[in-house]
Amino acid sequence: MRPLKIIVSFSFMQSNHHSRSDQGMTYALGLQRLGHEVYLIDDVERHLCTDAHGNPVRFEEWEGRRRFECLTKSYGIWERSCLIYDHGAAAHGMPLQDIVNIARTSDLLLLVGNRVKVAEILEGARCKAYVDLNPAKTQVYHDEYGVDYGFKHYDYFFTTGLSIGTPECPIPTCGVTWHGLVPPVDLPTWTPAIDGRCKRFTTVSTWRGRRSFNLQGRWSGDKAENWLRFAQLPRKTSQELEIALKMSKGSAEDRLLLEENGWILSDPERFQCVQDYRAFIANSRAEFSAANDRVVQFDTGWLSDRTMRYLASGKPALVQSTGIERHLPTGKGLLTFRTMEEAIAGIDAINRDYQDHCLAARQIAEEYCDSEKVLTKMLRQMGFKDRVATPGHGPEGHDRQIRLGRG
Repeated sequence: MRPLKIIVSFSFMQSNHHSRSDQGMTYALGLQRLGHEVYLIDDVERHLCTDAHGNPVRFEEWEGRRRFECLTKSYGIWERSCLIYDHGAAAHGMPLQDIVNIARTSDLLLLVGNRVKVAEILEGARCKAYVDLNPAKTQVYHDEYGVDYGFKHYDYFFTTGLSIGTPECPIPTCGVTWHGLVPPVDLPTWTPAIDGRCKRFTTVSTWRGRRSFNLQGRWSGDKAENWLRFAQLPRKTSQELEIALKMSKGSAEDRLLLEENGWILSDPERFQCVQDYRAFIANSRAEFSAANDRVVQFDTGWLSDRTMRYLASGKPALVQSTGIERHLPTGKGLLTFRTMEEAIAGIDAINRDYQDHCLAARQIAEEYCDSEKVLTKMLRQMGFKDRVATPGHGPEGHDRQIRLGRG
């Protein structure tokens, strides 16, 4: 029985944040651990090829090429990776024609939050699946604003908004069936780091960024608005609170307000590699985070992939409620809040029974977020049936005796 031939597409080079890179790599690593033949592609537009000062540079001179190569080598997938420039005008890594040929014989093209801009790749795969990483925004922009996400090309749709398509969530479904997808974590690379000496509740966050929208007369807010609702939290608890916060110069007043209220603000650009990101989480006591208002007020059932990595590291997470309580166990290891009083109570609960919360956090990750479990379920939902695996295909010897084949 042969392994499936799968191409994973993800926009690694749209951001320097290693949290994003790890998010995309999880799909490739997880599918490899299941024994499948996995290839990785990224599409980069011409306007993204700039130097440190924002000036356009040729693709051959672009720093992103080196970053892509270093990233894929660090995960052991460089020889099966291709960075595609300007709709196929050039490529780095595998030759573009090789990827096109592989697509023609592939079983699955998995688009993780992005689009494939080379028609021969998109048309070649036997099965195409889209993973929505921006629940609410994706559906509303498609349905209400006419943004074309290429849905007509895909056979299956997955979303990290676990409530989308249920009566509790008013977000439109765009005429397709959305399968809820818990953000996967590669557990062998995110091991428990339980240490009661860790002091700070932390998170990594942007301040402003994605556009808001109007749905049924309700405007989706920004993440900044929800952070500001809890600006005074450090004044109401003795717990140290840190945000590795990406913030523009135009938000200087907001930064000052947070600092005056006792928030510890650090620069996420200090994460020079994924190991730095893992170390930041490993040295944290727990996570505390607000969420973007659109996933809060429309009850999308979303939970950050970052939060899953805290849980996998044995770090309790106290996060703003998005309706995730309907899908994952909360109250131990994973806690949610809607009000200032609930946030304070959550901090106290974690610190009062810290060890048990740490163990519960890892248990949630193992039960619900393990990439091999999540991706096995995903493949089954697309009609790929179980069969016995041949050991030796997964990286670092973490193979499982599972194989999925379609039909």
